[in-house]
Amino acid sequence: MKTYDVYFDDEMSSNNMGFKSSYEDCLNWIQSNNGTNHSYFEDYKGGTVAIICNETEERVYEEKVR
Repeated sequence: MKTYDVYFDDEMSSNNMGFKSSYEDCLNWIQSNNGTNHSYFEDYKGGTVAIICNETEERVYEEKVR
């Protein structure tokens, strides 16, 4: 089974949460927290938040941080 992590990026830096979760759990976490000051969302406003497969490093989802 593949696991996924959440990455935050902007033109100056990048951070990840260190998750080893399902795609659905990562997506739910992003949807619940984007637009808040929770975790890295405050630091990356205007950047992107993405879901990346831990095994293949493929970026499977991305949206703007609000």
